[in-house]
Amino acid sequence: MTQIYFDESGQTGTHLFDPQQPYFVVASTDLSDAESSEILKRAFPRQQAAELKSQSVLRRPNGQRGFLEFAKEVGKQPQRFYAAKIGKRFAIISKMVDSLVEPLLHSRGYDFYANDYARTFANAVGVVFQHILARPVAESIMTRYNAFARSPNAQALHALQTALKEALRTAPEDARLFLELLYQGAIDFEQLHSLSAFEDTNDLHVTAVLSCMGHWQAQGPGPFHVVHDESLHFFARSGRWAEITDPTLDPRTFELGDKTLILPIPVVSTKSARSHEHASLQVCDLIAGFINRIAVDEQSETFREFATNALAAGIDKIAHFGVDFGDEFFEGPPERASGPDIVDQIVMATARGDGA
Repeated sequence: MTQIYFDESGQTGTHLFDPQQPYFVVASTDLSDAESSEILKRAFPRQQAAELKSQSVLRRPNGQRGFLEFAKEVGKQPQRFYAAKIGKRFAIISKMVDSLVEPLLHSRGYDFYANDYARTFANAVGVVFQHILARPVAESIMTRYNAFARSPNAQALHALQTALKEALRTAPEDARLFLELLYQGAIDFEQLHSLSAFEDTNDLHVTAVLSCMGHWQAQGPGPFHVVHDESLHFFARSGRWAEITDPTLDPRTFELGDKTLILPIPVVSTKSARSHEHASLQVCDLIAGFINRIAVDEQSETFREFATNALAAGIDKIAHFGVDFGDEFFEGPPERASGPDIVDQIVMATARGDGA
């Protein structure tokens, strides 16, 4: 059995527009606590506190010197680590597209997910929201969508519809097509969804954790014991984790772009723990905190030099999965649907009673 440790950085709850934390990062390792403890002792020999935290390590010169030694240790065995870095704005926009545009086009007979169409469409919407719309207009729409997704009700839906309608009144021509689709999806929402059944799927955590577990599945078949920092609430609060690790599911393999998802993930236990109890959680915190910190645009020259040295010392050898805006864009309409799309297939596979 393999034990996998998880910790995160950049968790801001519903406040997804914090310019100082634009990403949500999850780091994982299969190092044992004993192995991690030895690495931390070699890298930070003068450490006296009960635990190491990236927030304090990365801001002090002594801590940065220790982190450079830590990076060298990581670089010696990079296959023992994996991280996922999720752009929060991309997550909001892609969720908005999935919830408003996809159902609208699906109802008209199109497969929005075929040939990676949804991602390239979301990239285009990202350009609109980041570079074409006035910033207050873009953030008003995203804020209202996020509020609706977190607490779906008629009042929140009406606020979202109003924000989109107001944006359309003054929208530049290059933005109109996208806003019109979003607005129509919001207007038709209750025809295309059950408002009472619609719920936020915590996609930041789902995407990050699944990408990490996909890496560990590729390393070995498991089964896995998962230990996560108590601050990472996804495992305990998300019904999705229980569904995708349910051993009674019929084995299924899904192709998601260039990745393969195998269900169920063979996890036999999931445990919440405090980082001072597990050196491996502290290792994950250091990696996640560093990846998150270097993503912030405004850095001192001294910190940028340190970050460059840390990456060269070994951190850049860690495999990671990134989800953010790209430069690939859709051409023309999506394909006509010929059956359930990949998302519907996964939902059907994890639904209770599947295969019974």
